[in-house]
Amino acid sequence: MHDFCLHKSTLGQFTKLIFDLVSSDKKYRIKFSAWRDQRSIPQNSLQHMWYAELSAYLIKRGKPFASPEWVKDAMKHTYLGYESREMVDVVTGKRTQIQTLRHTSGLDTGDMHHYLTQVEGWALNVGCRLTIPADSEYNQLRQKQVA
Repeated sequence: MHDFCLHKSTLGQFTKLIFDLVSSDKKYRIKFSAWRDQRSIPQNSLQHMWYAELSAYLIKRGKPFASPEWVKDAMKHTYLGYESREMVDVVTGKRTQIQTLRHTSGLDTGDMHHYLTQVEGWALNVGCRLTIPADSEYNQLRQKQVA
């Protein structure tokens, strides 16, 4: 189980889920936090458009290695960081902790907006003006912050 939206309307489902979990005799860590929706599809689309725009901008300025995938990894490295993952060698069974770039799919809409704001700020700092569609969710959230 990853996330569960706890609300008075879902209390019955939650009670059943808890009962099923504790019946397994396993231990569980439970963390409660205010519910926020996961990053949206429009936010995801905007970030990929920006990676392509930044790539084109950097390549024109003498950085031929700056593919959209490179830009994506560089932005995530700089602004999102890493998380630990456990990998298992299928032959030996040995478990190893590795560090992998965080995925934006794990961000909520607020954290994703913050990440996009950081990417936009970096782009402006290097002279690249990214496209921000007027009707985009990002622009709407940005306008709310200004107001």
